[in-house]
Amino acid sequence: ADPLGRAQLLDFLKKEFSAENLSFWEACEGLRHGEQARIAAIVHDIYQQFLAPGATRWVNIDSKTMERTLEGIKTPHRYVMDDAQMHIYMLMKKDSYPRFLKSELYRNLLAEAVIPPETKRRVFPFMRKQRHSSPSP
Repeated sequence: ADPLGRAQLLDFLKKEFSAENLSFWEACEGLRHGEQARIAAIVHDIYQQFLAPGATRWVNIDSKTMERTLEGIKTPHRYVMDDAQMHIYMLMKKDSYPRFLKSELYRNLLAEAVIPPETKRRVFPFMRKQRHSSPSP
């Protein structure tokens, strides 16, 4: 959800030659939350850019997911890319994102982060002692 963090992740993925995964995920989010009248055009654009043979930003999804997606785009709707999006999400979650968290880029991002003062004092805010505790009935 953090725009700066997402931009840093995208920079990291570009260095790893897998930025198309995040771009595909974002395009699917745009489809899901986009204008109803443009659904068919957005589905077509996503297919051409990421899934079609010879696509410029091709993403690697398994054959079963591709079959379900190809069948679904025959009658486009805002959730037609959900299986493919989830496949790419899991790929990033298990592979790219853990590497990003170990990268110098991420460590630098953390070092420059602005941390609200109340979280600096205690690691676990829920463990704070109440100032005025009332006796139990």
